[in-house]
Amino acid sequence: EQFYATLSRTPRGLYKQGVKQTLTDKQKRQFLTGASIREVHAMLKTAFSYAVEWGLLLKSPIPREAPKSTSEERAIWDEKTMLAALQTMTDPTLHLAVHLSMILSLRVGEILGLQPGDIDFDAADGRGTITVGRSLQRTEKAALEKTDPNQIYHIFPDQREGSSSALVLKKPKTKKSSRTLYLTRPLKEELLAWLEKLRQDELAMDGRYRNCGQLFRLPNGMPVAPEALSKWYRAWRAEHPEFEKIVFHGLRHSSATYQLMISGGDIKAVQGTTGHASADMLVNTYAHIQQSSRVELGRKFEEGFYAKQESPSPQAVPAAGEPTISMTALLELLKNADPEVKAQLRLALLT
Repeated sequence: EQFYATLSRTPRGLYKQGVKQTLTDKQKRQFLTGASIREVHAMLKTAFSYAVEWGLLLKSPIPREAPKSTSEERAIWDEKTMLAALQTMTDPTLHLAVHLSMILSLRVGEILGLQPGDIDFDAADGRGTITVGRSLQRTEKAALEKTDPNQIYHIFPDQREGSSSALVLKKPKTKKSSRTLYLTRPLKEELLAWLEKLRQDELAMDGRYRNCGQLFRLPNGMPVAPEALSKWYRAWRAEHPEFEKIVFHGLRHSSATYQLMISGGDIKAVQGTTGHASADMLVNTYAHIQQSSRVELGRKFEEGFYAKQESPSPQAVPAAGEPTISMTALLELLKNADPEVKAQLRLALLT
């Protein structure tokens, strides 16, 4: 416990490839995330289990369960809070990114990896779809040299001379992360307006526009980096202390939780939207869900998310013949599940 407590107070980036770095005062206040600490736990647990197996130790000193996430990482918003927060965002880039995360449960890298060609406004009988097939990440150049070239689509040129990292467009996190998602009417309208803004930006640059090909671009046409989007979100968060403090990835958690609620626990349909790679056992517990069930889930999400507070919730009653499970039954199932199943569900919802 003391070791994990020390890790939780360790600044991010303090060591790079075993070399201690000099950090600014601001960087010293940015500590390792819960996800990083859990990765350390998993590595140590594996190493010490081999030590026990090889007879080097009698018992592993590493606890069975990983340390719990920080309260900030666990925090999520309900649908009313999500919509209220979205309505306060005046920056068009941040508004669209947050809207995509809330409605489609996208990761930051998936949002910034989107391209205009991924959008089909006429698909699904005019509802519109967007296809996720790439992720934009900032990667250290030293690590990039060891990355499988087949995983990389494009490396963007440096915007700062001498940079030790690069923006990389690569394949998504898992095979299940490649997916086609259904738009809501307001999100479709915002995407159309955004594409028009990109056209106006290009005209305003008078030949100096550098079209990177991404959906999210700076006014000069270059890609929006993940750290820039996170910075804009944190700035908004600092200006709006009335909302519970959650990280950007918490928007994805909030979206997934809301979808599970309005779908009556239809994990297979929700997994099709979120792109989670695990929870296969839980998925196979339920009846097969047709593509139409996911379209219906998108419709319910739109009705519930944008509904006025005084209006009755239209998604409270499932459609006739729809393969659902009540939340009570779902909770009962999970309560009686073995620890491994519970761990798989936690991993699926928090990644």
